[in-house]
Amino acid sequence: MGEAMKAVLVERASDDLSDLRIGTAPEPVAAAGEVIVAVEAASLNPIDWKLATTGFPTWSGPHVAGVDGAGTIIALGDGVDTFALGDRVVWHGDLSRPGVFAQQAAVPAHVLARIPSGVGFLAAAAVPCAGYTAYQALIRKARIGPGDTVVIQGAAGAVGGFGVQIAAQAGARVIALARPDAAERVRALGAHEVLSSRGDDLAAEVRALTDGYGADAYLEIANPGDARRSLSLVRLNGQLLVVDPPAVTDQVPPFSTGAGIHEVALGAAYLAGHLPTQRDFALIGDAMMEKLARGRLDPLIAAVVDLDAVPAELKRLRAGGVGGKIVVAIGARAAAERVDLPAKG
Repeated sequence: MGEAMKAVLVERASDDLSDLRIGTAPEPVAAAGEVIVAVEAASLNPIDWKLATTGFPTWSGPHVAGVDGAGTIIALGDGVDTFALGDRVVWHGDLSRPGVFAQQAAVPAHVLARIPSGVGFLAAAAVPCAGYTAYQALIRKARIGPGDTVVIQGAAGAVGGFGVQIAAQAGARVIALARPDAAERVRALGAHEVLSSRGDDLAAEVRALTDGYGADAYLEIANPGDARRSLSLVRLNGQLLVVDPPAVTDQVPPFSTGAGIHEVALGAAYLAGHLPTQRDFALIGDAMMEKLARGRLDPLIAAVVDLDAVPAELKRLRAGGVGGKIVVAIGARAAAERVDLPAKG
């Protein structure tokens, strides 16, 4: 390990996040197949505060938190020949290893996507966990396209907001579920209809918009437990895409829905050691960065904060009500980008 660097540390798991602190950690050294990135920006995700409350079996001592980063390569490990020093990159990291809320991070080269010219570090860092989740669900698993109808829960949030954009741009008809006060913003992302997620009979409303059948796919950010409610929004042989927690199907009558139920879990690619899925993170990243470069993706940045604010912001994220992404400006170049961000209404 190298010299000490500033970082956000999980001192130990604590239910109230009281053991999150700003401290120092040794600078990482690149192993074979890895690069060292000077982290310019990172973003906050629910998995960050969840892990701070539970910890993880492979963590030892104070753990550097964070899974989504963007920055510049400053060192190459043995065998890395697909990237060069100075390349600007973005990635979704391995939750079992030291993370990105720090000045430097070690990253497997095969998960990196390049940040195109004209795309800033803050925008790039906002995308991976939430954006890749939506992309993996809708494009890789459901394979949605023109003629499909997709219901997207939590459309005013991060995963849902990216999902609306991805689905609409794939040619699907998007029925978004969101609060009434967020309807205009969700329509601006590409939703064709917006329904209240708290409607008295959501299934009937969805069926009324789909010739009585239900949607082809439903991207569900928070499963209610019993999958019968979720599957009521989906047509026969449709698809339910569940982010968290897993759908409970023991009360679903067999042979009644024909539905495909997909868990969407990016972190499992690392925990299972499945290299093809890890490599696909780079391909998904390339696709999402191209959308940013072409102005076809709103990175959904709700706030930009400094590294010192991360513990408090993770507590705010846990409390709910954050519509969009909280991004952390760590390096000087990311900090300079803050002045160019449009104000959020």
